[in-house]
Amino acid sequence: MYKLCIFPLCFIMIACNAKEGTKTVDNNYSLNNLLSEFKNMNIGQDYTKLAKEGLVKQVDDTEIVDNCLYAETKDENISYLVFDNKLSTASYQKSEFMGLPVADLKSKVKDLSLVKSAYDDNTYYLQRQLDSNNGVKFYIVENKVTEVTYGTLDKLKYQEGCS
Repeated sequence: MYKLCIFPLCFIMIACNAKEGTKTVDNNYSLNNLLSEFKNMNIGQDYTKLAKEGLVKQVDDTEIVDNCLYAETKDENISYLVFDNKLSTASYQKSEFMGLPVADLKSKVKDLSLVKSAYDDNTYYLQRQLDSNNGVKFYIVENKVTEVTYGTLDKLKYQEGCS
């Protein structure tokens, strides 16, 4: 009699563990995607070298201001902020996070910190530190992600870019 009860109990416990494992993989999957997007941004690399290789170009109708300039990839999918000839931040136009409601973003990316806009009460940023030097900032307008910017933590704080 007891043997009949133990088998279903074991089956239920195995099924519950499988569900928990799937949840963890899903959360890590999103974070791994975030990290893989970031690694393709060339943050910290030499702008002049990448420009000579034809991988990036200065944005038309912009100029260098205080060793800062705007650049982009040839296909214009990634726009860069370049400080002192180094790619410091990158905004990716085709990020999987674009258009995501804040609730969905928070379920995919843990440990986000809130950064309020100095200019608009309806605009804010959610930021995630990725390692000791780099992070990602999600620009939120009307409760949705409208821009995803990757970069060095010290440069992510620049809201307007080159001043």
